[in-house]
Amino acid sequence: MSVIDPKGRYIGARNVRFTSPPPHSMPDCTKPGAPISSDGGSTSYYELPQGATELNDLIEHKAMSFALGNIFKACYRFGEKDAASRMYDLNKIIYFAERLKKVEERRAA
Repeated sequence: MSVIDPKGRYIGARNVRFTSPPPHSMPDCTKPGAPISSDGGSTSYYELPQGATELNDLIEHKAMSFALGNIFKACYRFGEKDAASRMYDLNKIIYFAERLKKVEERRAA
């Protein structure tokens, strides 16, 4: 269940149940891998994995962290969720981006 503050900002989720392994046991997609070179045209990293039918398939394929997966989903559905505004989605994106930034800052230290 999403938690919204009195100003309508997304501040977190409570009572979330996972059907797959919890995020802390999943691979971290924020770890740098081999750089991919591109000439600006179509490249392999834009190809969908075989059998992918929903966003969760892409999130799992890319081994996104919980925070990055939430950013990805909020960007995809931007302003389309029932009874949700664009500000709700933007606040959710910012909330998880700030959490992800803290992780990266700790990693770089």
